Amino acid sequence: MTEHRRNRSGRHRRQRPVMARAGGLTAESVLLGLVAGVLVVAPWTRSGHLLLLDWVSGPHQALTPGLYGLDPAALDALPYRLATHGIRTLFGAGATSWLMVLAYFPIVAGGVSALAGGSRWRRHPAALFACLNPFVVERIQAGHVPFLLAVALLGPMAASALHARRRGRWFAARPAGWYALAISVGAHAAWLGAAVLVAIALLPRPRWPDVVRTAVVIVSAGCVYAYAAVVVANAILTVRVGDLDLEVYATYPGSAGLAATVATLRGFWRGAADSSPEAALGLAPGVVLVVAAVVGLARLCRSEPVTGVPMVAVTVTGLLLGAGIDGPLGTVYRIAFDALPLFEAMREQQKWVALAMIGYAVGIGATVEAVMTRLRPSRSLLRQAVAVASAPALIGMYATVGASLVWGLGGSVRVSHYPPAWYAADRLMGAGDESVLFLPWHQYQPFTFTAARTVATPAGAFFRRPVLSSDAAELGPVRSNSASRRMAYLDELIARGGGGGFGRLIAPLGVRYVVLARDRESDTYAWLGRQRDLAPVLRTAELDLYRVTVDGTGRVVSARDGDLADALGWAGGGHLGTEAVLSGAGDGVVPSAASGGARRDGSTRWQVAAGAPGWVVLPEEWSANWTAGDQVTRPTVAGTVAVRAGSGAFTVRYTPWKWLRLGLAVSLFSLTALLVAGVLEHRREWLRRRPAGSGRPGGDGGS
Repeated sequence: MTEHRRNRSGRHRRQRPVMARAGGLTAESVLLGLVAGVLVVAPWTRSGHLLLLDWVSGPHQALTPGLYGLDPAALDALPYRLATHGIRTLFGAGATSWLMVLAYFPIVAGGVSALAGGSRWRRHPAALFACLNPFVVERIQAGHVPFLLAVALLGPMAASALHARRRGRWFAARPAGWYALAISVGAHAAWLGAAVLVAIALLPRPRWPDVVRTAVVIVSAGCVYAYAAVVVANAILTVRVGDLDLEVYATYPGSAGLAATVATLRGFWRGAADSSPEAALGLAPGVVLVVAAVVGLARLCRSEPVTGVPMVAVTVTGLLLGAGIDGPLGTVYRIAFDALPLFEAMREQQKWVALAMIGYAVGIGATVEAVMTRLRPSRSLLRQAVAVASAPALIGMYATVGASLVWGLGGSVRVSHYPPAWYAADRLMGAGDESVLFLPWHQYQPFTFTAARTVATPAGAFFRRPVLSSDAAELGPVRSNSASRRMAYLDELIARGGGGGFGRLIAPLGVRYVVLARDRESDTYAWLGRQRDLAPVLRTAELDLYRVTVDGTGRVVSARDGDLADALGWAGGGHLGTEAVLSGAGDGVVPSAASGGARRDGSTRWQVAAGAPGWVVLPEEWSANWTAGDQVTRPTVAGTVAVRAGSGAFTVRYTPWKWLRLGLAVSLFSLTALLVAGVLEHRREWLRRRPAGSGRPGGDGGS
C-alpha cells in the first residue's frame, strides 16, 4: 500500500507541470486573441456609436419589452440580454457596442487553443484562424455579435467535452456549463453545440459513459431555457417563421458557386447587399485555406483520433448543413425544418458553417505544426523544401483574411454620430410613457450618418421615449416575420398615406410624436404635413418632428363596430373621436371626446382610475393574457387592448409575467449552478492532480 501511494504520488507530481503547461499555452492564445480583437475594434473605440446591420447602439438603449413577453421578441430575456444591459449601465452604450465585439476574440482563441491541444505551433495558429477567417468577417459585417459570442463559447465546450471523454466520467460539469452559457447567449448554439457534443461522444468507438454523460450534459444545460418553455406554454406572441423563410435566408452562392463559397466559410445570405459585401478571398488563399484544413484534420485522425475524428465529423456536418436547402442535404433540411421542434431557429442555413470554422481552425493548427516540425535541420531535404514552400502560402492566407477584418473591417466601417437634429428632437419630446412613431417605415434602411450603410433602424436605441418602428423585413415574398396586430395596422395606415386623419388613427397606440428622418424618402411622406391632427414641432434638413394633438387611450367610454376601412373613412371625414373601434361591438355616443384616467404602473400593469363606465383602451399589443378581473377584454382594430369596465377603479395585468419571472429565475439559477459546478470540478481536479488520460503531453486543454 505504501509503495502504491508513492507511485501514485509520483504520477501526480509529474502531471501537475503538464497541466500547468497546457494552461499556460491556453493563456497565451487568449492573449493572442485579445491582440487580434484590439486590432479589429480599435477604430470603434473613439467617440460615437457602432452601427452595423443587426447591431446598433444609441445613448438611451435599454431592455426591450420582449423581456416581459410584450412584443414579438419574447425570447429577449435570455440571460445574455440582462448581462449586456448591465455592461451598458457600467460602461455606456457606445463602449459596450465594441466591447461585446472584442469579447469574441479572446474567448474563441482560448477555446480553440484548448481544443486543438499540442504545441504552441498548433495552438496559436488554430486560435489565430478562429479569430481571422471569412466567417467572422461576414458575421461582424452583419452585426451578429451575440451569435459570434455563442460560437466562441463552443470552443471551450468542445475542449472540456474531449477532456471528459478522456477521463471516462459519467458526468462532467464543465461542458454542461459552457454549453449552458453558449445557449444563454444565442439560441442557435443549442443546435450547433449539440452537434459538437454528439460527435465527441460517438466518435470514435463510443462507450456507455460517453453516451450517458453527453445526454446528461445536454439535458442539464437545457434547463437554462426554462423562460422559453414558459413563453411557448403561454402562447406568447413570437416571431412567425414559415417555409418562405428558408428561401429568403438561403445560403448565398457567391461568384464562385455554392460549393466553393461554403468550403471557404462564406455564404451569408445577404452577401450581395450593400452593407454585407462578399468577404475578399482570392483563389490562392481560398485553396490554401481548404487544403491546410483537410491535411491537418487527416493528420489528427491518424495521430490523435479522439480529437481528429470528431472534428472531421463536425466540419463535414457544418459544410453540408451550411449549404442549406440548395446543398446535398437540401431535402433533409426542409424535412427537419418542418418536423423538428424549434429547428426554425436555424432558418438561416449558413450559420451551420460555424462548425466548419472551428474544425478548420483545429486542422490548420495541426498543419502549421507539421510544417514547423519539418523545418528542423534533422528532417529530410524534401520535407524541408515542402515546408519552406508551404509557410509563405499559409502566411499569405492569414494576411488576406486579416486585411478584411482588422482596423474596423479593413477600414470600411467607422463609428457613427447621430445628427444634431436627433438630439434636438429628443430634448423637445423629453421622457415619458407615450410613444414615438419613427418613419421611414422600414426595419432596415441606410442613413447619411452611417455612410449610406443599411442598418437596423436605430431610433429605439436613441430616443428616451418608447419607439414604434417597423419590424417588416421586406425580403422578397417575406414582407414581415411579425405576428403583431399593431404592426399590421400601421403597415396599412402608412401604405394609404395616413388616410387624412393619421393622428386620430394612431392615438389608440399611445403615440404622442411622429419623427421623420429625411435621409431619404422624405417626399414619400409629404402627406404628414397635410394631417390636421399633427402639429409640426421641428423641421430641419435632417429630421421632422410632429406632435399628435388628439388622444385615444384611457376611459374613452364609447365604442364603434367597424374595421380598418371604416376607421379610415371616419377619420378622413373628421367623424372619428376617441372611441374604440371594435369588430362586432359598439355602444355609447360617437364620436366620443373622453379619454385619460389610465396610467402605467410597471411594465406589465396598468391602473385605471374611477370614472364613467364604458370602454377603456390601453396602448398595449393585444393578447388575451391582459386581464382585468372578471371584466371583458377585446382587441381593437388598431391591435390594442380594450376593456369593458364599470365606474370603479381597477388594475389590468399581463398575467404571464409572474410565470415568465419564475422561468427567468430558473434559467439564471440553472446557469449559475452549472458554472459554479464547473469551477469546483476544475479546482478539485487541479488539487488532486489526477492523470490527464491518454492524450499527448500538453494536448489536453481541460477547459
